[in-house]
Amino acid sequence: MDRTWDAFYHGDLQGLWSLIVVPALFLLVPPWRRPPRPGADPRAAGFVCAWATVFTLATIADPLAIVRLGLPVLPFVLLGDFRVFLLVLGVAEPERPLTGAIARAAAWTMVVPAIAWTSYHLAIAIAGPLPEQVLWLAYEIAFVALALWWRARLVPARRPIALRYLRAVLAYVALYYALWGVADVLILAGVDLGWALRVIPNQLYYSFWMPVAWGLFFSRRYASTRSPVQARR
Repeated sequence: MDRTWDAFYHGDLQGLWSLIVVPALFLLVPPWRRPPRPGADPRAAGFVCAWATVFTLATIADPLAIVRLGLPVLPFVLLGDFRVFLLVLGVAEPERPLTGAIARAAAWTMVVPAIAWTSYHLAIAIAGPLPEQVLWLAYEIAFVALALWWRARLVPARRPIALRYLRAVLAYVALYYALWGVADVLILAGVDLGWALRVIPNQLYYSFWMPVAWGLFFSRRYASTRSPVQARR
């Protein structure tokens, strides 16, 4: 067999069909129905259900639009980051207006692209032409750093009821970005196995992120143990 991991990665099986099966099955739950438990913060339960429904549909549309319609990747990357920031802000501050959370999530979504684009072009100015994969590596490193900072500093400072849940989902996001980064280092080094490794974060990002984020919120493990009054003290 002369098919490489590169060829497998860029084929329809990995790049399309394997990414939409789980989200499509998740819609059969369906996430907008009455949840099994009050959740990590009962005040945010309705928001999480609506968020899961909207972004599961977007997750299915993403690879279809890129692979079948040939649309550019970047807008969907930004949408994928936006869904993370919106979830965290919506759960951390459930009493604030949703419009404000959307605006703040959109602003945070542009931080990593700005850092990555600036770093990449500074590197080009110093070292000369670089492959585009270096830009994505800069993006991945910056997002891991930002997600871990949110997990360690920004979110705990807001003292949310659902702190343990939010730290768990931010760790999950940092994990798939870190795996993408390791894979891209291997690819840049000419190691074909890097494309095989990239399949794992793709699955974490497309197939399992929505069910995991929704499922953990309503799990017993992250069930709320504090009242809103206690959270403000």
